[in-house]
Amino acid sequence: MMKILLPLLLIIAFATGAVSCASHSGEPATQETTDQKMVKKRRDDGTLSSVNPVDQDGFVHGVKVNYYEDGVTVHSRITYDHGRKHGPAIWYFKSGKIYEHTTFIYGRKNGLTKRYYESGVLMEEVTYDAGQEVGEAKRYDKEGVPITK
Repeated sequence: MMKILLPLLLIIAFATGAVSCASHSGEPATQETTDQKMVKKRRDDGTLSSVNPVDQDGFVHGVKVNYYEDGVTVHSRITYDHGRKHGPAIWYFKSGKIYEHTTFIYGRKNGLTKRYYESGVLMEEVTYDAGQEVGEAKRYDKEGVPITK
């Protein structure tokens, strides 16, 4: 439980800071912090597309926050290690509810991935090892009842 809770708390703390930085208008596209840059990407219409920290070589390093087309609603929060997905990753429905929660180890899904219906009911659980699905996925209907073959 602690292995999952600590990274999730770090994501929330970091993303909250990223979102608060993104809410100010008129800021430059790149902001310097003590040891890395925060890069804001915008769509052609000016809406915020993503906010991500980059390392000294320009690779995403930390939690990248992606936004839906409105530029406000969070689409996903994905942890990177020098350009590769590494750590917890969460995708959201436009309503703000979690769609998928998974973990990456150097670019490949690893461990338990959970997907949800927009109602919040668990849709499926799939276990990965180095990007390969292992075992049998567990799927559930919209009422949370396991679907059997």
